[in-house]
Amino acid sequence: MAARLRARGATPNGISLFAIGLSALAGLSFFFALRDPPHSGAVLLLFAALCLVGRLLCNRLDGLLARRGGMVGKAGEVYSDAPDRLADALVFLGVGYGLTPWMAWASDLGWAASLLAVGTAYVRVLGMACGLREHDEGPMPRRTRMIATAIAAVLAAIGLALGHAVIVAWVLLVALAAVIAGAAWTIALRLRAIVRELEAR
Repeated sequence: MAARLRARGATPNGISLFAIGLSALAGLSFFFALRDPPHSGAVLLLFAALCLVGRLLCNRLDGLLARRGGMVGKAGEVYSDAPDRLADALVFLGVGYGLTPWMAWASDLGWAASLLAVGTAYVRVLGMACGLREHDEGPMPRRTRMIATAIAAVLAAIGLALGHAVIVAWVLLVALAAVIAGAAWTIALRLRAIVRELEAR
């Protein structure tokens, strides 16, 4: 697939930016899913899950295209990392604000999930800035966050199609809570590993 994309003129940076578009579509789908009639909402949730899988694929392909296609740019790291932080926020804010008709405080969870997701990446980069290896410990890295949210979207779509909107809201709420708890634990584990490695020098 990477070879075909290269043949069609795709670039690693372009794929990274395209992932933001997919995340924005996923966030908007989550936002509107519970505001539409049940079957339309179910379609939106399935579309959100598809967008999240597409984002993961983009995250894989941009690196493959850069390395195997000899297209590693000087600003490649910026294009590879920065869009992911915005993409995380777009997804989780969409979920949080989408749930506000059912739970007014759900938007706060969306913000918490967004900030903690960014925090996991910040701590990883912090360790590298200290001259250490890349620390990717923890139960909730980017890939796991997106997979968990996509699974929740599929389950919510099924529930919404069956007419159980309240259960759907709780499924998405639990997904946000899992991301928050997992990301917080991931940050703690990475910080501990970084401190221990620095003190052992």
